[in-house]
Amino acid sequence: MGFLPVELKGRVAVVTGGNSGIGRGIAAGLASAGCSVVVAARNEAVSREAARELADEYGVRTLVVALDVKDVASTQRMADEVVREFGRIDILVNNAGVTGRASLTEMSEETWDHVVDTNLKGVFFCIQAAAKHMMAQRYGKIVNISSIAGLGWTDVGGINYGASKAAITQLTKGCARSLGPFGINVNTVAPGSIDTPILAVGRTPEQVQAYKENAIGKSAIGRLGLTEDIANAVLFLASDYASFIDGQTIAVDGGRFDLM
Repeated sequence: MGFLPVELKGRVAVVTGGNSGIGRGIAAGLASAGCSVVVAARNEAVSREAARELADEYGVRTLVVALDVKDVASTQRMADEVVREFGRIDILVNNAGVTGRASLTEMSEETWDHVVDTNLKGVFFCIQAAAKHMMAQRYGKIVNISSIAGLGWTDVGGINYGASKAAITQLTKGCARSLGPFGINVNTVAPGSIDTPILAVGRTPEQVQAYKENAIGKSAIGRLGLTEDIANAVLFLASDYASFIDGQTIAVDGGRFDLM
């Protein structure tokens, strides 16, 4: 498929959870556009491997930062470290997320908190940390990665996940209104079913296959999404071509007709 031919040379992009899955695809897309890319995630060893591959393939500067999005101090350290290294933060992609599956009556407080704290609180903390630098430079692009699980379709085993992703839509609107006067765009991409290893979390192989077949059957396009599909949407929103798009949630789901 390849990446959108967007020119972002000279920009500095942070991708949380950028060492695997959708995040790694987004990081590659931004690197292909000429961005310096910061891979911010918990597993530093995997992040170093991802950063090395980006640098080798695209010839861009990279930085690895250890990040726990649930920890406000960690997010502040991340933003400060990026500015020390590159002098600025132009693009923030809030991709880090987790899932923890359980039925409504069996879901523990720990499982609920782990998902909601990572997927919602973590996005807010990262925006808060990066925004002060973007406001000072009066420029920034923030793209939050949500899910169609927050737009009306929710797996009965992922109520916590769906709730956390739905909340990102309103968080995006509020942040867009707050940051728009500073030249900062805040938008959300809501992926449909993307063919990454996260589909297998909490599911048996048989359940994974059934999930994929169901998703394909409800897609007007008739396939699962690729990480490049999400990366290209992010590339557009991170570019100045999208300078008049703000506070929006864009579904990239292959035309899921159960959500239309």
